[in-house]
Amino acid sequence: MEKRTINGVIFDQDGLLFDTERISVSAWNKAGDELGFYLEESFLKTIRGANAKDAVRRFEEEFGGAFDFWKLRERKQEHFLKMLREREMPVKPGAYELLRYLRDKGYKVALATASAREYSMDNLRLAGIEDFFQAVITGDMVTEAKPNPEIFLKAAKVLGEEPGHCLVLEDSLNGVEAGLRGGFVTIMVPDLTEPDESLKERVCRVCSSLLEVRDWLAKEQEL
Repeated sequence: MEKRTINGVIFDQDGLLFDTERISVSAWNKAGDELGFYLEESFLKTIRGANAKDAVRRFEEEFGGAFDFWKLRERKQEHFLKMLREREMPVKPGAYELLRYLRDKGYKVALATASAREYSMDNLRLAGIEDFFQAVITGDMVTEAKPNPEIFLKAAKVLGEEPGHCLVLEDSLNGVEAGLRGGFVTIMVPDLTEPDESLKERVCRVCSSLLEVRDWLAKEQEL
C-alpha cells in the first residue's frame, strides 16, 4: 500500500463549510439600500475571502475615499447576524460526511477563515462540528488576507505539515489563489462564483460538493 501524499485538510468557512454567502449578499444589499449604494455581484465577488482591511481598499477604489465603509459594514453585519441566527446553521451538503471521513482516516483538519474568532467558533458549535478541527485560524491571527497565503501557511504550521501535504478547500477566487500561491493542493468547491477556464487548469480539481471531495480523497489518496 502506497503512502498517501495528503495528511492535512484546511477548510475555508463561509461559502465552503456553511451556506452563508447568500445571506451575506442579502445583508450587503440591505445595508447598501439604507445608505444609498448599489452593490453589484461582480464587485462583491472581489471581496469574498478578504478581511476588512482589504475590503475597505476595494470599496474606496469603487466608490471613492469619502465612502463610509465602516458604517456600511456595521449595518451589513447587523443584518447578517440577525438573518443567520434566525435559522438553523446552514451546513453545506457533504460537510458532515467529509468531516467524519477525515476523522476516521486520521487526517489533520483545520479551519482558516478571514472571519472573526467568536463568530467562527459559534458557527462550529451551533453546527456541532467543533471537535472535528485540531486548529482554527481566524482573520485576527494574521496580518495579510487572502489571496496572500499567510492564513493557510499558519494553519499548516499548526497542523505540523508542509503545504504540499495539505489540501486546501475553497469556494472564493481570493481563497483559491491563496492556496495556489502557498503551494497547497487546492480544490475549488464553487458557491456563488464559478472558476474560469484558466483557474480550472491551475487547481487540482473543481468539485461540485464536499461529498465529491470525500469521494476524490477515497479514490486518489487511499491507495
